[in-house]
Amino acid sequence: MKFKKTLFFLLAFLLGFSITASAQSSIGLGLRTGVNLANLSGGPYDLDSRTGLLAGAVLEYQTDAIPLEFETGLFYSQKGAEGQYKDTIIKGAYEGNAGTFKLDYIEIPVLAKYRFQMEGSLSPYLMAGPYLELNIGSEVKASKNVAYLEDISDEIRSTGFGVILGAGSDLQLNGRRFNLQARYGLGITPVFEERSDEGEKHSVISLTAGFRF
Repeated sequence: MKFKKTLFFLLAFLLGFSITASAQSSIGLGLRTGVNLANLSGGPYDLDSRTGLLAGAVLEYQTDAIPLEFETGLFYSQKGAEGQYKDTIIKGAYEGNAGTFKLDYIEIPVLAKYRFQMEGSLSPYLMAGPYLELNIGSEVKASKNVAYLEDISDEIRSTGFGVILGAGSDLQLNGRRFNLQARYGLGITPVFEERSDEGEKHSVISLTAGFRF
């Protein structure tokens, strides 16, 4: 119930933002998809990255009043890590070390973009800003013996925050604006409920492509 209420208010905020922005200046809607190279940093174990999906809708806002553009959106983001925790998982007759942590989220970034003025079809920019994430699925897969999945939603924080730094470029092609982005997302809040601020946090490199309607 708490998750549904939070998501409702976020959607209402984005809708209000789009209506206000369209009344004051230019606004653009688009789609973007790509890949996450996700890991958990700050913990006691050396883990490998999990390759996952990042996909969603984008809302862009631009005004002549300031030299910055703004971008927000709603994304499905697969995070987590792969490796072997020392703790053993036992499920029925099977046991093994924790392997792939499949942590999936709805992610809402709010990014400021500084665009470089260039001639031609390319329009590069830098971007930075915070993000909010809402956990929608948490499973761990055993790394050896018979594979199984175990739900660990009770151990994962339902909401989290982080910051994003990145760069990208738009490309005008046949009257439509395409874009490429590379960004790094660093979690601020710990991933696990019972861990302190020194616990594991998300560390995600994202590579995406998209277009604007």
